[in-house]
Amino acid sequence: MKPANHDSTNSISYLLPRQAGEDCMMNEANKTLAFLLAGVVSLGAAYVVTSAPSDFDPAEEVGTILNAYDVEDPKSLRIIKVAPNGLELDEFEVAEQNGTWSIPSKQGYPADATEQMAAAATGLLNREKLRVQAKSAEEHADLGLLNPSDADLDGNATGVGMRVVMTDIDGKTLVDMIIGNEVKDNPGQYYVRNTNQDIAYVVDVDPEKLTTKFEDWIEDDLLKLDPFNIQEVFINDYSAELTPVLAGGRIEMRIGWDRRSQMTLDYNNDDAKWEAVKLVKFPTPESDPEPVELGADEELNQDALRELRNGLDDLLIVDIERKPAGLSADLKAGDDFLNNNESVNNLVSKGFAPVPLTAGGPLEILSSEGEVVCTMKNGVEYVLRFGKLSVNDGAEAEAENEGEQPAGGKLNRYLFVSARFNEDAVETPDYAELPPLPEGVEEPSEEEESDAAGANEAGAADTADAEDAESDEAVEEEEEEDEVADEEEAVAEESAAEKESAEEESAAEGEQTADAAAGNDSATESAAPTDDDSADAEQGDEPMADEATGDDAAAPEVDADAIIAERKAIRRDNERLKDEYEDTLAEGREQVDELNARFGDWYYLISEDVYKQIHLSLDDVVQKKESAEGDAAAADENPLRGLPSLPFQDDSETGDETDAQ
Repeated sequence: MKPANHDSTNSISYLLPRQAGEDCMMNEANKTLAFLLAGVVSLGAAYVVTSAPSDFDPAEEVGTILNAYDVEDPKSLRIIKVAPNGLELDEFEVAEQNGTWSIPSKQGYPADATEQMAAAATGLLNREKLRVQAKSAEEHADLGLLNPSDADLDGNATGVGMRVVMTDIDGKTLVDMIIGNEVKDNPGQYYVRNTNQDIAYVVDVDPEKLTTKFEDWIEDDLLKLDPFNIQEVFINDYSAELTPVLAGGRIEMRIGWDRRSQMTLDYNNDDAKWEAVKLVKFPTPESDPEPVELGADEELNQDALRELRNGLDDLLIVDIERKPAGLSADLKAGDDFLNNNESVNNLVSKGFAPVPLTAGGPLEILSSEGEVVCTMKNGVEYVLRFGKLSVNDGAEAEAENEGEQPAGGKLNRYLFVSARFNEDAVETPDYAELPPLPEGVEEPSEEEESDAAGANEAGAADTADAEDAESDEAVEEEEEEDEVADEEEAVAEESAAEKESAEEESAAEGEQTADAAAGNDSATESAAPTDDDSADAEQGDEPMADEATGDDAAAPEVDADAIIAERKAIRRDNERLKDEYEDTLAEGREQVDELNARFGDWYYLISEDVYKQIHLSLDDVVQKKESAEGDAAAADENPLRGLPSLPFQDDSETGDETDAQ
């Protein structure tokens, strides 16, 4: 029994590991089966995506439309292609969120994409399939239709196309296609395919509208200033070697200065030219500045300064980078920023450093290659600080491939832009002085003027009532006078009739007697009005004298009223000028806040050519005057001198002959 028990025990101990092994084998088999099933599913999905039904005839696709949507539908665009160096992908994306366009591929920089996006959407919309070019993936490389996302980035990638993806506001894909090579001998026609299909078509399309150039998608006027409102430009021409050192547990900057010059230039709108306000130079980096006076043979280079103004007006940027966290919008740096070594090193690598620019002042940004301050008439000042160079081989190669000369070659320069407000730059109003009041006359207060105005209104009402009453009385008197006149007219007519009868009865008495009587009556009537006129004249002189006396007495009162009215008008005009001035100050401060909100997060990169256009040296600003002696001599010379077949006659000889005559 015991051996049996022993064998039974051994048997059990043997069977346990055997069963476990079988379970392991079953698990492995299950895993293998699962992988196989997954592979089959994947292949099936790929077959569904890339393969057409057995009865599908690609020729039937000719004439149909590729990319059908409304032009307003696309709300994002992504373009992927291999960079010109062949070592990396060049990805560009622009998208609209909440009504605002931005560039996610550039850290969300604001985009001016409305027109550019419309052009891109229109360029891909409703493309007619002109013919079928390929049916299998093996032909893609020859047509330039390989997916860039699958390309080998070893610098030798060939046959790779450009992938374009458009989606709508809900993220639905509207376009996902690859654009390949241009069809030989058919300009404007390209090989294309949907990214998830092998069949390739020929369509009319313009890839130029699908630009990935950053500057094509942004606001091309960085400063948005009006060049005709530029009042003054300050150029601080220097170089500074910035070296961060650790001192006392914190980073400090060691600065090696190379100061060259400082120039303050004012633009005279009346004469349409620049004028020097202050010019100084530094004989050595450590010396104090020395004033520079223009010599008799020197002048400002108006052409260079005109180009400076144009460069500020159209300051083009070629790229951006987000600035390190911790800098305020006006580029002030706090202690927290200095304690962040990564942020400080990032700043220094671009050619900027946080230092106190004044003794005991706050930390501000010092740039390694000088600065330019542009002051506007409304008090807004643009501060441009220039940093180190940046080499962009990719941009240069892309520009060369497109047949363009890149702006400034491959050299770009970092730029910090900020804005500040200078109240002193705003022209203060020219307030008019108030004329003095006459002696003994006090100007009524506003309360008194208000009471007087009320009294005048009441007086005007009383006057109107009195005038109405007088008008009624005049009407009554006129009616009475009309009645008297009627009675007198009747009496006169009766008297005339009686007189006529008497004259007829006495006609025989003789005409002479009647004429004499008539003559005496006429003389008497003529003499009577003369006496009346004399009396009227004497009576008329008295009121005139009284009136003159009244004017002399009222003159001081009239003058005082006129002066008070003039003072009131001047106060009103001065108040208007003050309001306009304060509005200008408020608008300028508001504009500064808006500009700093736009500039505050970014390093900008500008071409080296643009940098040289707006960052001038003293030698660029001051030039020698052109000599006028040669021109004067040429003007005085006889224009006939040296002409063939003409006798030469000296001017002096001609003058002598004329005198002799």
